[in-house]
Amino acid sequence: MKFKPDRPADAIPSPTDTLSLTDWYRSDLGQYLSGRIAEVMDGVLSTCFGYYALYLGCAEPAPTVMRGNRVQHLFLLGQETAVSAREDGTAVDARIDYAALPIASDSSDLLVLGHALSQTPQPHALLREAHRVLIPDGKLVIIDFNPVSLWGLRHLFQSWLDDAPWAGHYFTARRLKDWASLLGFELLQHQRAGHILPLGFSALIRRSRLFSKFSGRWLDFSGAVNVLVFEKTTIPLTPVRSRRWVTPRLLGPKVAPPSVGRGMKYGRRQP
Repeated sequence: MKFKPDRPADAIPSPTDTLSLTDWYRSDLGQYLSGRIAEVMDGVLSTCFGYYALYLGCAEPAPTVMRGNRVQHLFLLGQETAVSAREDGTAVDARIDYAALPIASDSSDLLVLGHALSQTPQPHALLREAHRVLIPDGKLVIIDFNPVSLWGLRHLFQSWLDDAPWAGHYFTARRLKDWASLLGFELLQHQRAGHILPLGFSALIRRSRLFSKFSGRWLDFSGAVNVLVFEKTTIPLTPVRSRRWVTPRLLGPKVAPPSVGRGMKYGRRQP
């Protein structure tokens, strides 16, 4: 079965077209942000091992973000077309429904949600599916925009637009932690990436090194993207009972009373 792309690979969106998140990540600001996310993900992926890893969401930054992947097999899944939209082959492996993942239960070692929660109308269903497909002690990584930042401030004023990245929902890290904890996930790490102004000027991006260094040190909460790492915790259905060892009591034989002094009364106190 072949999927027909929505438009040619070299087509440039006109001012009247809606800018998708994939198109935005090809811009200078998007490339800069994907590089900062990759720096954070390198440390996260260095501790993730296994056989199968899934990346759900925008496929454009996936090769950069997942460059440090150590899991044997990596699959890119999303709601985009499965046909490559670029000459370098960046595309999802299959189109899926986030509310019903076509993945077997307890089969994946790593699951990365790259802006998938903010782009779906059913974020709770996606988290439930993520919990289902992960193996016990599997890792869940959520990458999404941070509303408590200058990016969130611009989203507040431009959320009515359909252009990415200002379209969609910006969930706070506290809300994501609450949702994940209800499903049985344990938070391992919370990092932020992309301490830069939400302005797509090339000259400003090249000269933002000093601002990024200052913001990352003193205003770490203002990063453009939240990177949350969770671990799936499970409780055994059959509790393991502790073995209680009973120490046997040693009862000695009765001692015969001596033959001498038979007239004496034993076991009584003498006056």
